[in-house]
Amino acid sequence: MTDWQPATEVETAMATAVEAGDRDAFLAAFAGGPVLLPVSPEAAAGRAQLAWPTGVFDGLTHVIAFTSPAAIAVCMPGESVSYRLVSLTDVVDSWPDESWWLAVDPGLPIGLRLSTVELRGLPDPAAVEAEATLRDAIIRQDPDLLTAALLKSEIIVPLRPGGSESRDLTDPEFPWWCLPDAAGEPALPVFTSEARLRQALGDHDFVVVSSYQLAESWPDPAWQLSVNPGTALTTTVPGESVLALGNWLGQLRTVVTDAAEDERSRLVAAEQDEPVVPSQRSASWMAEDDDEDDEPDPDVPLTLQMVIPPQYLPSYLDQGYDRAAGLVHAWRGPGRDTPVRLYRRLGLLGEGSPFTQADEWAAVLRWAPDEETPADWGQGKPRMEALVVPDGAGLYRIHRDGSEEPLARFDVGVRRWLPVPPEMDDPPV
Repeated sequence: MTDWQPATEVETAMATAVEAGDRDAFLAAFAGGPVLLPVSPEAAAGRAQLAWPTGVFDGLTHVIAFTSPAAIAVCMPGESVSYRLVSLTDVVDSWPDESWWLAVDPGLPIGLRLSTVELRGLPDPAAVEAEATLRDAIIRQDPDLLTAALLKSEIIVPLRPGGSESRDLTDPEFPWWCLPDAAGEPALPVFTSEARLRQALGDHDFVVVSSYQLAESWPDPAWQLSVNPGTALTTTVPGESVLALGNWLGQLRTVVTDAAEDERSRLVAAEQDEPVVPSQRSASWMAEDDDEDDEPDPDVPLTLQMVIPPQYLPSYLDQGYDRAAGLVHAWRGPGRDTPVRLYRRLGLLGEGSPFTQADEWAAVLRWAPDEETPADWGQGKPRMEALVVPDGAGLYRIHRDGSEEPLARFDVGVRRWLPVPPEMDDPPV
């Protein structure tokens, strides 16, 4: 079968892993893809019940499966084969016999045989999908994509053996476990799943935190962040980069705190008929043009908005990223904002910020609230939130002249950002 070539992304990933001798990556690629099970002509015509396609090799019964229609055509040339498409989870959950084996793409370079024990030990497809962006970032050596992948993941932090009982990252006694890396540099090991941790360390005590918590509590700028050490999916992040993320999140929280304090002061002053002096930080929100209307257009239904750092935009559009964190606020309506006005109102300009007054455009996420949206979102001052991108949310560019450019809409069904048809240029409502 020398004429075979990968026909799908899954097969390409499997073939690449075979060439690299990376069995973990090979099995992860297979676990994250579809499984095609041949169906007899009678079953396909509805004249018989569906049955497991089996064959006997080396005296053992194997369920025969494939990774694509092209693989079926190569393995079974000249035959017209119907099939049913299932997931690996479906196969495992309904596996018919503990003594049977699974044979996938027999005879192809990516062919494999798995016992029932090996089949049940394959990576969870949901975990494989969650790691897809991280794997792509590591392969491409893309720091922005890597940051986006880590923001999307829960972080498993192993604890120093014999350390304190504290499980609070902000506690000075928290048992951080710093280990030297291959070059002898201090590194903090973390993992993106319990399975990855156990693969490297076995049974080991740990805590689960968000990337935000880890960044804000980072113990030492001289330490590196070592992601999934001892596994095939490993990389390192400089401590300075982790601190920069923590500082940026801290700035956003400061904005929210100042906004809340100003609102409280306004309410108190209104009761006492006294003038309000805004905080220095939130005063930058008011550094707008005198003729600017600071309130949302009353004729536009409430639409929520969040500014996206420009370096993360490719992660959304190209990689299907579906998480966001930032200041949730009400969209003010068409043509009523520019990048600088938006940045100033939200307090996003300053040292270390990814936003500048020279930006030609600002990227925003925009979506319509639903019955599950907290009632106070979009009311009053912006609020710091982290969220999963809702179905139908849109990505837009706001240009310096106030014009807006729709980029994509998020489709939860396929977990992808899809181009916006011309007739759907209006914001989601």
